[in-house]
Amino acid sequence: FLLEMGMTASRRLQDLKHAGPSFILFGLIAPNIFAAFGIVVAHGYSMFLGVPFELGTYALFAVLCGAASYIAVPAVQRLAIPEASPTLPLAASLGLTFSYNVTIGIPVYIMIATAITRAMPVG
Repeated sequence: FLLEMGMTASRRLQDLKHAGPSFILFGLIAPNIFAAFGIVVAHGYSMFLGVPFELGTYALFAVLCGAASYIAVPAVQRLAIPEASPTLPLAASLGLTFSYNVTIGIPVYIMIATAITRAMPVG
């Protein structure tokens, strides 16, 4: 299933050109917003516990919060809306969001976590 999704997304990556700039911007900006929110929530939990978390914990939680659903949503979409084209969501989640998170997002999330943990230290 994952191999098929990846091949479908790579074949249909050009569909993003027809989606418009707002769709592409959302695919690149939304992960940052959700990841930053996740970092704030994780740090709030860390402060509640009184135990400082490692930067890797923040980075992992941020990636999970900022990631698109690569597996569940396309599978459910195929069952719930069979007439809907799965190519645009797949191209956006695998071509934009996943690629962004792996190349640029993780270092950005670590910088955000570093800034937050220095501004509000635990303990």
